[in-house]
Amino acid sequence: MADQSTETTHTRFGQNILRSLVGIPIGVLLFFASFVVLWMTEGRTDWSRVASQTVVTSPDRATAADGRAVSVTGPVTSTEALGDPDFVRPGPFVALHREVEQFAWVEHSSSNNRSNTGGSTTTQTTYTYATAWTANPQPASGFRLPAGHENPPMAVRSARFVVPRAAVGVWNVDLTHVEFNASDTLPPTTLQRTGRGVAFVPAGDRLFGGTGTPDAPHLGDLRVRFRALRSGTVVTAFGQAAGANLVPLQVGGAPWLRVISGDRPQAIQALAAEYTATGWISRVIGFVMMWIGMLMFLGPVSTFLNVLPMLGSASRFVTVLITFPLALVLTVATIVVAMLAHSVVALVVTIAVLLGLFVVLARRRPSAG
Repeated sequence: MADQSTETTHTRFGQNILRSLVGIPIGVLLFFASFVVLWMTEGRTDWSRVASQTVVTSPDRATAADGRAVSVTGPVTSTEALGDPDFVRPGPFVALHREVEQFAWVEHSSSNNRSNTGGSTTTQTTYTYATAWTANPQPASGFRLPAGHENPPMAVRSARFVVPRAAVGVWNVDLTHVEFNASDTLPPTTLQRTGRGVAFVPAGDRLFGGTGTPDAPHLGDLRVRFRALRSGTVVTAFGQAAGANLVPLQVGGAPWLRVISGDRPQAIQALAAEYTATGWISRVIGFVMMWIGMLMFLGPVSTFLNVLPMLGSASRFVTVLITFPLALVLTVATIVVAMLAHSVVALVVTIAVLLGLFVVLARRRPSAG
């Protein structure tokens, strides 16, 4: 069984030119799309601010607050018992997350390009196969070298179970489409040892099932872990009051209903951290899109100069040297403008500062004559 395969391909100069020309419109599209991504990132709703402006309500009684944005902190409970038909007997759970991994073949690839005199390129790609734990095993048909690397079908897959109705104190909440944390790991000794015909044994904080052992698994072996939100856990729910029910709050046309473990300050802090993290991720994505777009737009220059590999390599270095800081400056400028445009207070303050500077400079200008 081959665990590594190497392929060598040769691309002619004309093919390289054609590919680089095709990359021009794609690069232009990526470049302009990056501005959209950056603009929308700064225009996102900061749900921590929305949450901080909600009316605090008592978990012990449903106050007359119909139509208002409210928050309630208390134990989340349900009259229904929840379980997993394969592993967990029905019990006092509000939500269960089944996390399943399979010991399976995983493909890794690495490429090495060499430019040749005349503009052609030689690419050597090495595909390496190794077994590892993965939640999403790939079928062999998706591998470059499928023979000998077939992954067996998973007998058990990851799943999410949630009670259809729950309550935070006396407030009813529909949890069917609500994302919330289920961070309490269930001890494997409390789980059933058989699922879909596979026998499982405890192994650390998981169940292990298959023909191997936890320390020496075989291809196709499984390991399962459960995270739960137990009935009685203190959470904070944010939504809109409708009688004794919490329903999605409409903010900017988007429905919003969140249930977060912990008290109100902890929940607001978690929302703020989430907002910050997703913001930086989106900004990086926008920058990368802009930079790649520039590189693709200028790609034909390096490809043409690659007739002499030394010139092609030098042109690629210069292109990177120019486009990286340019993309960085444009990204920062777009972020600043978008921040100001989406914040009335910041925009007013900025205009006031600029006007003040203009007045000061105008008064200091010496008079003519």
